[in-house]
Amino acid sequence: MWAIPRGKSMHVTHMGTILGPIVASIDRLVSSRRSVVIVGGVMGSAGFIIGSQSTTVLQLTFSIAILSGIGKALSIFPCNGALASCFTDNYSDAIALVGSSIPISMIVYGPLTQILLDTYGWRGTMLIMGGITSNLVVCGALLKTPAVASPTDTEQYQQVPNDAANGDISTEGDDIPCAKSHHGKCLTIKENIQRVFISMDFKLLANTRFIFLTAAMSGYDFCFAGWIVYMVSHGIFQGLSSYQASLLPTSFGIGYFIGKFAAPLLDRTRFKLHTCTWVYLGCVLMCASYLTEAFIVPFHVQMIVTGFIGIGQGITSQSHDVLVRFLTSVDRLVAVLCWQALIGGFCGIGGGLLTGLIYEWTGSFQGALIMYSGIMLISILLFFIYEQITKREQDQC
Repeated sequence: MWAIPRGKSMHVTHMGTILGPIVASIDRLVSSRRSVVIVGGVMGSAGFIIGSQSTTVLQLTFSIAILSGIGKALSIFPCNGALASCFTDNYSDAIALVGSSIPISMIVYGPLTQILLDTYGWRGTMLIMGGITSNLVVCGALLKTPAVASPTDTEQYQQVPNDAANGDISTEGDDIPCAKSHHGKCLTIKENIQRVFISMDFKLLANTRFIFLTAAMSGYDFCFAGWIVYMVSHGIFQGLSSYQASLLPTSFGIGYFIGKFAAPLLDRTRFKLHTCTWVYLGCVLMCASYLTEAFIVPFHVQMIVTGFIGIGQGITSQSHDVLVRFLTSVDRLVAVLCWQALIGGFCGIGGGLLTGLIYEWTGSFQGALIMYSGIMLISILLFFIYEQITKREQDQC
């Protein structure tokens, strides 16, 4: 991203998420998730390696956005589906461990990249990043998923405990074609196209709970993308030195890490809270922290408030991961994640671009942070509507 203008880098970063529905189709139709993840690792690594030899911004953008972006999507979503298939009783703990890679990478990636840039230049850094990404190939080769869901597993997730996800599981959409369908039968081009479109699971877009849960998280994605891009710039605008501002992502990453494990750890004590209660707590914390961040100046206070923003982000992300797991049946989880990624990706692009425009119009980031605070209030309302719809569906069962 070092040679790509900021506006373009937003599109590059979200390319993998925008391809979500296509990845959902591939995951449904290809018989082996292991093969999909391996291909994703190869493409992701190739994007960085080829990009290291680029001579123009267009070539660099193409190699990262197309190759690495698609590779990222092919790796992440099938792995999440495999995780849900393997973990039933301790899914919250498992997804927290997986999600902790985000704050850890935020803490490590920035300093590591700067060291590599100073030592090897941007081309050498790209080559090393390509080598690191190639480890996805090995991880994909070791990936294991249950071949067929057992009847007990299916029965277990027809009714979800209230302390897990506050909702029952829909079996709607079980007629979606999978990789084992039509074996031994030669299909026409039209039939193959129909299978691809059906496997994208457009029926999810008519699911009321999916609509409100995705809308609520879209506000989260909008604020998250804008804050990540302009966090350091806002610190400098508030009077911090470049070194002090560079520490803000570390504070945010530590807070995010704490937020991801807050619910799984407290769930093992007598202070266990409902998943939707955690969502409200995370959104309220972000709402208050964004508003406070807009007006504070001292370095140590900015570090603390940025950490609280990270905690709110981590709590909300963790709670959302659990709610999504129990939104529908396991075999449709990848499609749910992919559609949410598509919508969230566009919201993330909009969040970054609109934040930049607000800075150009007003000369500060205060307006954007106040906007983030208001958006989180809207997300709270949408989560509340989701919870009420879920309770109503449970009562009808």
